[in-house]
Amino acid sequence: MTLLLFVALCGMASAASERVVFYPSGADFSSKVKTDIKQDVNGDYVAFTLTGQAVPDTFTIASLTKGVAINDVSWSRSDLSRSPAAIELGKKIDQLKFKRNAVISQKQAVDGGIAFWKERGKEQQIKPSDLGNIAGQVVSNLSKLYTESAKLKVKIDELQELINDLIRQLKEMSGGGKLIWNVKVSVVSKGAKSADFKVGYMLRNCGWTPKYKLDAFPGSGKVEFTFEAEIYQGSGMDFKKCDVALATVKKRSRISPPQLGIWIIEPRPEPEPVVARYAMDEMNMAMESAPMAKSAGSGMSFKRAPKRVSKATYSLWEMGRKSIPAGSTRKYAVESETWKSEFSFIARPSLTPDVFVSSKTILAEAKDYPAGIALMFMEGTMIGKKRFSFSGKEKKLFFGSDPMLKAERKTVEKKSGEQSMFGSKQTYNWKYKLELENSRKSPIKVLVQEPSPISGDKRIKLEVTTKPKAEIKDDNFEWLVEVPAAGKYSVNYAVEMKAPDDMEIDLGIGK
Repeated sequence: MTLLLFVALCGMASAASERVVFYPSGADFSSKVKTDIKQDVNGDYVAFTLTGQAVPDTFTIASLTKGVAINDVSWSRSDLSRSPAAIELGKKIDQLKFKRNAVISQKQAVDGGIAFWKERGKEQQIKPSDLGNIAGQVVSNLSKLYTESAKLKVKIDELQELINDLIRQLKEMSGGGKLIWNVKVSVVSKGAKSADFKVGYMLRNCGWTPKYKLDAFPGSGKVEFTFEAEIYQGSGMDFKKCDVALATVKKRSRISPPQLGIWIIEPRPEPEPVVARYAMDEMNMAMESAPMAKSAGSGMSFKRAPKRVSKATYSLWEMGRKSIPAGSTRKYAVESETWKSEFSFIARPSLTPDVFVSSKTILAEAKDYPAGIALMFMEGTMIGKKRFSFSGKEKKLFFGSDPMLKAERKTVEKKSGEQSMFGSKQTYNWKYKLELENSRKSPIKVLVQEPSPISGDKRIKLEVTTKPKAEIKDDNFEWLVEVPAAGKYSVNYAVEMKAPDDMEIDLGIGK
């Protein structure tokens, strides 16, 4: 007996349900179908016609009917341009092109008449008695011809639009190519007249990109967060009322962890001769350049909000049933939340006079938002774009500088000298003043950060004084100060260095 299951390019015939999971690159399509059982000289089989964007190695089929079993699967390519549907579309395109060219010729004739009557109106050798009659004829004929020319131009544009639409349909039949996949599956049916199957395969030329919007409101202690998905669909098949989901699996993610290196502590080798060192450098460059071996139209509305399902290594966003035609790119709303956030202001006066706005958000449950471009807003005003991703419960973000706050570092003193005429020390002194200015009508707390000097040798002695007293975190001075409304606040710090007078010293950023 023979089983024939035909999967049209716009979806599976007699499909009971369809599901597509979009990944950042690619899509996983699956469907449950019911089909009649047929027969050929080689026994039972099912035949699929799949889009050229299908990946053969990923094809799976399972029988859902008792007594019907799968034997084997074979694949072959066909030229879609020779298929009956493609041939019919080609004929329609040729017919429309013929009509368009005929109308173009007709318009050219009308435009020739317009040129004739324009020249007729310029002739000088006309009897005065005939002048009025000739002028009337010129105006009357030109008026009719201009009207006719405009109508023909509209008709040409309409025919060209129909031609372009049919050409697009022809290209989308196989995802932009001319080849399709023919899949033949041998089965054992035991006399069954029909059977249910579940089939699935991966599709190329599909995927989705996350789009984010973050709007900070420091006065209200909140960040308005919006997550959208831009889906591109170039599979060559229309998804009609499919169950759609988005997976956050990273592109080109590792399958196995990288190998750990070996930690060896040993004496440093003697310096090599110059020639040998250069030879070694060339060898190292060659090794570094070699490849490393590997180990192991927008629809924004929806009936229900997308649901995030946490998996072991990724998140799956259930988007509900949607229709996404081939060749389209559409944007869908995924999630919109208000995050309660703690805001702070950070100044680094030695680097910039700007005072930056920072938010710290701690969510009740862990999130997994893949990397994408985020539009950053401050109280409804766009301030720029940045790369954004979020994995976990806690997230710190910056929202640019606050125009109402300024910070400036002034050098009060910077000098070097010796301790005394007979001293064995060299000295260096730095004194700075940090001035913060607040133009707001309310006081603002600002975290001020500056580099704290570190001695790279036990013979280099450093003495530091700060006012107010600074905390040292991660080798930085930190002051949390309150700048009064429409006022200023100053921070002072000084560093004194002493070192042997014969020591060559690199002063770092204190130069």
